[in-house]
Amino acid sequence: MNSAGTVPRDLLDAVEEDSGLTPEEKETSIGFTKRDDVARMFTAEAGLSRRLLAHPAAAVTSLDVVHTSGGRESVSPEEYASGAIGGVLAEVPVGLLKLRKSARKSAGHATILPGVNRWGEGE
Repeated sequence: MNSAGTVPRDLLDAVEEDSGLTPEEKETSIGFTKRDDVARMFTAEAGLSRRLLAHPAAAVTSLDVVHTSGGRESVSPEEYASGAIGGVLAEVPVGLLKLRKSARKSAGHATILPGVNRWGEGE
């Protein structure tokens, strides 16, 4: 999806905070092994989810869909039909990750990923 083209607007519009989760449960994690050239990134934060979906280098592998009935399921982006997207799992190149010596100007979580529009262009 992302690395191959644009993000369907319906995916970006469907991202919502999952009201069934506490702030402590709205987790973001990044993991990789020594052999990996990609990192797996999961987030249950709406701002980061939108930015991850729109990032041109992110290969989205799974969406956590929250149904109005209260049920949840993980589906591939191709299988997504409807429902609120409460989380996104994607792979990103390890080469994009870097810990800086000084802090960013904003401590906001969404600023971990640069803002990109649905065409993968920086904002």
